[in-house]
Amino acid sequence: AKGSSRRREQQPQQLQAPMAGSVKLYNAFVFIALGGLLFGYIIGVTSNIVTKGQLECADDWTSAIGTWTSVGYTQCYQLTALDKGFLTSLNLIGALLSSLFCFAYSENMGRKLEVQIGAALFLSGSAIAAASPVKWAIYIGFTVYGLGIGFGMHAAPVFIAEISPAEIRGALVSAKEAIVVTGIFLGFLSGLIFSGVETVGWRYMVMLSSVAAAAMEIGIAFVPESPRFLVLKAVRGGGLLGANDELMEKALEALRYFRSGSPDSDVNAELQAMRVDIASAVGMQAASAVDAFRYPLPLVIGCGLVFLQQITGQPSVLYYATNIFKDAGLGDSAALSATAVGFVKLLATLLTVWRVDSFGRRPLLFAGISMQVVALAVITVAFTFRVCKAPGLTIDQCDAAQVVLPQGWALATIIALMVYVSGYQVGFGPIAWLMISEVFPVGVRGAALSVAAVVNFTSNIGVTLTQGLLLQLLTPAGLFFAYLALSALSIIFVKIVVPETKGKTLEEIETMLSSWKSARDVWTTPTQGIRTEA
Repeated sequence: AKGSSRRREQQPQQLQAPMAGSVKLYNAFVFIALGGLLFGYIIGVTSNIVTKGQLECADDWTSAIGTWTSVGYTQCYQLTALDKGFLTSLNLIGALLSSLFCFAYSENMGRKLEVQIGAALFLSGSAIAAASPVKWAIYIGFTVYGLGIGFGMHAAPVFIAEISPAEIRGALVSAKEAIVVTGIFLGFLSGLIFSGVETVGWRYMVMLSSVAAAAMEIGIAFVPESPRFLVLKAVRGGGLLGANDELMEKALEALRYFRSGSPDSDVNAELQAMRVDIASAVGMQAASAVDAFRYPLPLVIGCGLVFLQQITGQPSVLYYATNIFKDAGLGDSAALSATAVGFVKLLATLLTVWRVDSFGRRPLLFAGISMQVVALAVITVAFTFRVCKAPGLTIDQCDAAQVVLPQGWALATIIALMVYVSGYQVGFGPIAWLMISEVFPVGVRGAALSVAAVVNFTSNIGVTLTQGLLLQLLTPAGLFFAYLALSALSIIFVKIVVPETKGKTLEEIETMLSSWKSARDVWTTPTQGIRTEA
């Protein structure tokens, strides 16, 4: 523990130079994080794809309605609530499948190859969906795009965490979430721009994503592999004589790339410290995917956060944002309002990125989730006041297009929804992915993050598939109340289970969480070091 504390005391001085001069580190971050931009973009654009006048036929549509096998670029389709849920979930289903693949093979693939595969799938998926004249091929395209999400979102937090100095790791991993939110905003903006192009506007929305996918594929080719991953492979392949020299040389070159501007002596010292810590943590025996389950506390922290992140409703709300604003009675202004939500969401994320390494993970989680609770309470009450514009009709008898909120409650709903998504971006949005990039031991980090990703995408699929039906069964007020209750439970989970990791190296976090303890037992401030028991 003393040696670990001494290394942390020395580390800030060693890393000040690369922080100031590692332009290449930030360049690498951009290309790694583009997978997040593409994930966010499809979230934002989906609410405009499954709305009437685009893939779904408008109420006044008089031409032929498309079927599974009919051919034509100007077709539209009749979509039930279940159809919309399934179509919206195709990206997530693809992401789940590729996350399962990563669970089995990520420790052999490496971080860079995962990003490259993800970029290729993003590019091909967007092209297939946008260019297909038949419904079944459109669905295949969205599924292929989803496969790219799984690879991109699995690799990004680990890759970024492993190449970042400890004192800016929180900011960079959280900045990946800012890139996701930027994608969401761009998706909403694209929907606003092309929503007036009836039945084919959605094709332009989807095709735009191929530009970022191509940039991601080209840019990542010039970024080296994660030095920590290379050291891990070197230690495990070194046999009795120590780490594999060829892999260690590659790791040194990679670290020099990410610490450009730093003296060689500092880079060498960091690499040797990395080698010693990894060798003592994992030994020379290669881990299997199932070894991830030998670390229950990190799994509970990581999987618990991403599960609660989904079932509190915010991601699925974004998929249906345009339709929710229509339910609030905003009609033609719904797409513009959804775009405004995306912009507010981005501002909240940038605030978190700016302060995450100052405030810490737990305080931001408490603040963000509390904002969600307050906002959901307002939205729940607001939706109980919905009325029918048609005289003499109740809500149950009213056509969906005629259901509105009184002006005051409509405004309250818009403000509360912005507070809701802002709360998510202060807490769950960036911090959940940051925590799962930090808490898993290096030897099983790829496989363990795959488990968390599977939980994330499975729960996202479940919430997204059922949201349309739950809106009908529970009414919007009932559904938002359910999200409120789950958000309140999330505060309790953070209080009991989630530790503070601010300012600690990845190796120190691994030591801290090596045994099953509650958050109260392992929570320490960065200046206290790692607490040991007598």
